[in-house]
Amino acid sequence: MSFGLALSGGGLKGVAHVGVLKALHDYNMYPSFISGASAGAVVAALYACGYSPEEMELLALMTDGSDFIDPDCIGILKALWQFVRKKENDLDGIIKGNDLEALFDRLFEGRLISEVNIPLGISAVDINNGNTIIFVSNKQGFEDTKNTRYIADINLSEAVRASIAIPVIFKPKKLSGMCLVDGGVADNLPVDVLKKMGVKNILGINLGYAGQPRPEVDNIFEIASQTIDIMAYNITSLKTTDASCIITPNVPSIALYDIDDIWQGIQSGYESIKENIFLIKRALKS
Repeated sequence: MSFGLALSGGGLKGVAHVGVLKALHDYNMYPSFISGASAGAVVAALYACGYSPEEMELLALMTDGSDFIDPDCIGILKALWQFVRKKENDLDGIIKGNDLEALFDRLFEGRLISEVNIPLGISAVDINNGNTIIFVSNKQGFEDTKNTRYIADINLSEAVRASIAIPVIFKPKKLSGMCLVDGGVADNLPVDVLKKMGVKNILGINLGYAGQPRPEVDNIFEIASQTIDIMAYNITSLKTTDASCIITPNVPSIALYDIDDIWQGIQSGYESIKENIFLIKRALKS
């Protein structure tokens, strides 16, 4: 069965995508095309590079996130000084993202996006003009429009780094005159890119906000992430009607350093496929 898989953003809940792929493989269902935004872009890129769900699960459980968080300490102190002196503030993000991009480059073995194993699409947004930027493994058949630009000549690590740049939390990714931020701002569940690849059967996995209350939103990181999720929720509901089937796993909140939370997130993704497998197979066959 040939089908495409679109993976949404969702912050740390993105580990659920690993469970989704693990369950699909258990049912002998292997995506022939894949796309992702933000956290979904990380998993999509790993899968397109040939990582198995089990290998991704080990990475998620064994990687210490604190080793790849590089705060812009000088920029933060400068911003505080500017605030006190009532000067214009030029801080554009708390985390530089350089260490994380270097990690991606090692995991992807320095690949260009054009060198992946299966067709891949990753979304980002140029904050300068609001244009949607879609990084694709092969630009053939794609034409730029007024509001959308397709790019195939880029390192895969740079594309993923751009897609995960949650505004305020991460510094934007500067690239060829563009100032790129989280793909979820405009295209949190990139189904359209798969349709343009000629994919007829598409399974979408939406980890974003779905209208449920989140009383635990109480710090700058969660506020920024929830803001993107709410924005993406309203946009995604209007843009994903072309998907054959959309599954929304019920993923609990995940703490960065809690292995049990990460494990539960992966399991939530797995169970969402297991519980809906007959619906998914019927939708993809039709």
